[in-house]
Parts: sequence; structure tokens; C-alpha cells
Amino acid sequence: MENASRPNSDYLAKTHLIEGKTTPVTETPRASEPVTNVAQYFKRAEELFREKFEIERLVTATANRILFSGRDRLLLRRVALRVHLQPDTRSRAWFEAELRLKSRLDHPSLRTVYSAGYADDWAYITSQWVEGESLADSMQRGPRTIPTVLRMARDLSEAMEYAHSENAIIRRIIPTTVMLDRQHRAVITDLRFANEVLDVAGEENPEAEPFLAPEVRGNKRGDPSCDIYAIGAILYFATTGAPPNLDPDKITPPSGLRPSCPAFLDRVIMRALSRGRERRYLTGAELVAEIAQGVGAFDFHGPEAPDASAPENKDQWEKRLRRALGDDYELLDELGSGGFGRVYRVRDLRLEREVALKVLHPHLAAEPDVAERFQKEAQVAARLHHPHIVSIFDINQRFGFTWYTMVYVRGLNLSNLVRISGPQPADLVIKFLEQALGALQVAHDAKVVHRDLKPENILISDVDGSIQIADFGLALALQGSDGNYGGATSRSGTPEFAAPEQLLDERVDARTDLYSLALVAVFSLLGRPPFTGPTPQAILAKQIVCDLPDVSKERTDVPTSLVKVLNCAAARDPDDRFRTALEFRNALQQVHKKQEWPIPWFRRLFQR
Repeated sequence: MENASRPNSDYLAKTHLIEGKTTPVTETPRASEPVTNVAQYFKRAEELFREKFEIERLVTATANRILFSGRDRLLLRRVALRVHLQPDTRSRAWFEAELRLKSRLDHPSLRTVYSAGYADDWAYITSQWVEGESLADSMQRGPRTIPTVLRMARDLSEAMEYAHSENAIIRRIIPTTVMLDRQHRAVITDLRFANEVLDVAGEENPEAEPFLAPEVRGNKRGDPSCDIYAIGAILYFATTGAPPNLDPDKITPPSGLRPSCPAFLDRVIMRALSRGRERRYLTGAELVAEIAQGVGAFDFHGPEAPDASAPENKDQWEKRLRRALGDDYELLDELGSGGFGRVYRVRDLRLEREVALKVLHPHLAAEPDVAERFQKEAQVAARLHHPHIVSIFDINQRFGFTWYTMVYVRGLNLSNLVRISGPQPADLVIKFLEQALGALQVAHDAKVVHRDLKPENILISDVDGSIQIADFGLALALQGSDGNYGGATSRSGTPEFAAPEQLLDERVDARTDLYSLALVAVFSLLGRPPFTGPTPQAILAKQIVCDLPDVSKERTDVPTSLVKVLNCAAARDPDDRFRTALEFRNALQQVHKKQEWPIPWFRRLFQR
């Protein structure tokens, strides 16, 4: 992740405790030795729970506690089965105290308890199995994306708010006990050091101290403000890859370790990590409210792009452009316009053919760095050769105008097609996707990321209904000069098809294009963008808290297998998406039923 430090590997090695790992790892208390006779305990668990649970594997163990994954034979669901081995001990009292606390708390971000009891001399508890990975595990790949951090802030704060309403103080949250499920919801799995359990709790692991408020270290009771500190510490770790300094007065702000951290998130985390309780947030709701306000007010990257219609009217613009084109091109008609400038259908007078000419707004072309990037990116895009990529012919600059010419695709773009004929058939959308992914694979193999896939850039030929992708290279050429967000543009100024990492100026790669293409597909199926809003901030907020619309609920003719493929491609975290266009395409081919391409349908459409 760009501008983000790698996680502290020593810290992660010491605290590695993850559901889903097959290698047993020692839990706290530290005095416990790891269990060595794993096979013996596994066999006994099978015998004791044969009627109720199918034991799948031993996940982790200490001298007195073991965690198994299993399946409830009656309810046919996967469960986490945690057992305690030693009766009549303080450790057993500790186990039972935590069980009592967990059983009276019911919140989506706290692990749900299903049942509990005794089997011979073992005590056991079954609870929700969280399909996903721990925060510690995910951090092995580097700090989390900013949208993931913001969603964690919401989930953890809401869990704390609920716990406090039930007179419970959690005290401690550490990376190994925060699970991130498949939807990136944060789930707290461990309440062993909550206030109610402290009287019988064992020794705390020193590696947990950075995540404890100073006033509760050494097994001291806390109040709600200590939970606010714990949330701040987890968010700090997820953002930077390092635990906060033990001394709150010496904590380096997250932006000092990760310069791309938004200022509002920097401010929220540092306030939560204040030494004085009175300086922290009073409640989790207050923390979430400040984050929401920050997202809404955050000026991501400068002013909006200049309006293409200002300061000149259309006649003045075209008069100047005709003079710049001289005897090389004859201006025929305008095809479209946007924040970057305009697109025209022109005739190449030397080669006597019609081509499309894309011209930058003079306000942009006047910036030397933009003009230079524009030329370099056009050169890169011109080297891409694929039937579904619009070929670039020429680039030139004259009289304050910078333009390039490309293949003129006679027909409609996808945005206009949906506007005219409404949501598209699923088979047709799959066909569009397969063609687009073939083009993206070629571009990505050449280290070219489009960065601005949207319906306006998907051109549909009225000859055979095939698509071509336009504007390779233009997004990167304009990035940073006109208020775009990671290169993403739109006519309305709100990049509705941009990935979260673009809106936050995080590192983009091939998976960014796959996200945008999946949103384009949803647009084609529903007739509207999946995430909308008046500003990029509003769109980002929806991406963080809302799932992709369930197309199959609105379109019964759309197979659920296609919806699953699109959900994977449009995952919030790039690590959860398809890695390549080829993977995406292979998944589609499992959905696609071969049909003849509907050329007659297209011809009827374009004859309207």
C-alpha cells in the first residue's frame, strides 16, 4: 500500500492467534504451556460431542483451553467450539465468568453465543464461527485500506455503545481478537479481560499493553472511556501497521507513518488515544459522528474540474478549434463533452476517413505537466492492440489546444444505450464483460491501468454489437491537475464508478479496473449506478457502509451466480477481488450460456 509502513512483524509474531489456522498457537495466560498431545484431545472431543457436533479440526490450544471448529449436527451450521479442560480451578471460574458475560450480550459485532454446558470434566461453549480472518492475519499483507478502517471504526464503536448500555466494559481489544468477516465487518471474539471477569482473570499478555488505556493496565478496572482508547489503538494499528506507543504523549500521529491518512481520521484516532479520559470521546456514537462528518467534509484533492462550457460558448470554442485543426481535419459534429474537454467526429483530410477527435480544455492544456503527461500516456495507450480497445492514431498540439485522434466507433456508448432502452439482458451484459476483460488483460499485461472505466467509455458498434473501451491513458494524464480522484472522472463531477482506493488516493492497480467494470455491469443490469451521491465524499461513505445492490432481487432473470461474481469483483478491499482480468473472465464463463450475438436487435435499436 502506497505511503503506508509495513506492519510490525515482531509484534504480529508474538500475538498470532487466528481462527482458521491449523497450527496450534499458545493463548494467554502466558504461564500456560502449549498442548502437545493434539491427537488425543481431538479424539476425545469426537467421543464427547459425537451426538451434537461434528469436530472438524483443532484450531488452537493451551494447557487449559482448546478451540475446535465444528458443525452442529442438528442445526447444520458451522460453530466455534471452545472447551475448558481443568475443573475446580481458577481458570475454570474465569472461563465460566466470560461465558456468562458473552451469553447476555447480543450484537452483530460481538461473537454470538449459541449454547454451553459440561461434557464429563470438560466445560464448553459453542458460538458463531466467523468466516474470515483476524485483523492480525490481514495485517500480514500490510495496513488496511482507509475504507476498511472507517468501517471498523463504525462496527467497534457500535459494539462498545451497546456493551455500555448493558453495563459491560470490554477494556481490551487486540488485533488477534478482532475478526474481519467476508463483508469486512469487525467482530470482537474475546471478552476475557472485561470488567466483569477481572476478579478471576489470569495474567495479561504484555504485548496487549499498547491496546489498553494507561489507567487500566495491570488488571485495573476501567470505565467507558477506556474502551474508546482501545478502539483508537486498534484503528491506529490498522491504519499504520504498528501499535501505538505505550506513552500516549509520545504517539506519532498516523499521518506521520502513513502520509495518505486523511486529516479527519488522523484527528479522530489521536483524540481517542488521549492520555486524559476527559479529552477522549464520551461515547462511541460521538466518535462515529465525527468520522461521518469528516468523510462528508473531506476535500479529497482540490477544486472541481473546470466546466468545459466556460468561459467560452460552443460557437467560440469551435471557431478556435477549426482554426487549430487547419487543413488536417474537418470538424463535422460534436459527440460529447465533459470536464476534460470535448469529443468530435472529424474527417481526416489526408487519409480521407472519419475519426474521433478528443480535445483537452485549454485550461488543462495550458499546464505544461498535464500536456506532457497527456502525450506520454497517449503514447502508451497507442501501443495497446486489441479488437476491443479503441486504437489511437495521432496526437498533436496547436493554438492552445491539445488533442488526439482515435477510431470512430459508429453507434452508442453504454450510458446512452441504457438511457434509451433501459436495463440490459444478463446474457448481453456477460458478453460485454467478457470482451472488456479480454481488453483489460492485454492492457494490464502491458502495465497499463485504465483508471476511469465508466459507461461513457464503453462504446458499442452498431455494425456487430461489439464493444470497444476508450480513453486508455487519459485518466492518468489528467490526475492531480483538475480535481479528479485517482484519475476517475465523470460528467457530473462525481466519480460513481471509481473504486474506494481511488477516492482516497490510495495505490491503484489492475484490481481497480475490475471494481469499476463490475459497477458498470450492475449499472447495465439495473439502469442506475450502484452507488450515487452529490459528491465523491457521499459516494465513498456509501461504498464503506453499503453492500452492492442485490441485482437478483430486482431482476429475477439475472442468475445469482452472476451476482456472486460481480460482488467478488467489487469487493471493498482489493485483496478480496479477482487478482486479474483473466480470473474474472474465467468466473464469468462458468455463468455464461452460449447464445448467438443479437445483431438484429442492435440494428433495430440504432435505426430508431
